[in-house]
Amino acid sequence: MEVIQNEIGSYTISEKAFQDIAAICVSGINNVYPAKKDKDFVTCKFGKNGDLTIDLSIRVKQGVDIVKLCKKIQDEINENILLMTGVECKKINIDIQGFETKK
Repeated sequence: MEVIQNEIGSYTISEKAFQDIAAICVSGINNVYPAKKDKDFVTCKFGKNGDLTIDLSIRVKQGVDIVKLCKKIQDEINENILLMTGVECKKINIDIQGFETKK
């Protein structure tokens, strides 16, 4: 959970909220499929020093440029989390579990 202070108080953002943001970002990218059901393919955790790490477990469409796709996923998640929460992701790790042949 991230606690953010401002001049009139504080608010908290749960790890689940960060997980939801990342899952929504991934769902909007073509050729990416969750490796697990629901939003369990995304996990988020804060380190001891407050650094946010996101781990994704996905499958990708066969024939897609994995390097470009992973960079796009990382950029989308990082940009949206920063825009929506003001929190910077320190790491976005992507575990490709396999390939989909769906058309």
